[in-house]
Amino acid sequence: MKKLCYLVCLYALALAGCKTHLQSQAPIVLNNSDSIKTDTVIKIIYVPVEVAVDLPKQSETKVTQGDNSHVETDLAESDAWINDDGTLGHSIKNKPGQLKGEAFVPQTTIQTNKEAVKVKEVPVPEPYPVEVERKLTLKEQIKLAAFWYLIGTIILCIGFIFRKPLLTVLRKIIRL
Repeated sequence: MKKLCYLVCLYALALAGCKTHLQSQAPIVLNNSDSIKTDTVIKIIYVPVEVAVDLPKQSETKVTQGDNSHVETDLAESDAWINDDGTLGHSIKNKPGQLKGEAFVPQTTIQTNKEAVKVKEVPVPEPYPVEVERKLTLKEQIKLAAFWYLIGTIILCIGFIFRKPLLTVLRKIIRL
């Protein structure tokens, strides 16, 4: 009988064990980093500008046998003559026109645009298996239904095994 009680206790302990399936999930780490985006635009525009040109230094000399002389440069013309009374006459006049010049001067404009850009990287967590609810197997249903019965059986078996020491303890308590 004692062996049977031991076997029932061992069988009850074997059926009462349950295991939960816990799956660990890797933590999600968010990396926040700030950066500055700098755009630099360089524009070169050629603007016409009027330029003043210095007059060239020119000279011309002419010696003639007659009583008059005519000298001409790029910018002026001059006439000289001797009058009948022995005096010298001289005239100078500029040629019609202007010395104008136009030059193209580059004007550079630089535009710098600094813009703070917040980049947020969110890593995708690794997929983990998800258990879908299913019907319990027959073994699992028996384990769930028999749990309290097995606990009661274990208590009875322990009581049966230790009945003699328990009875002696009870008798001593009652005599007191």
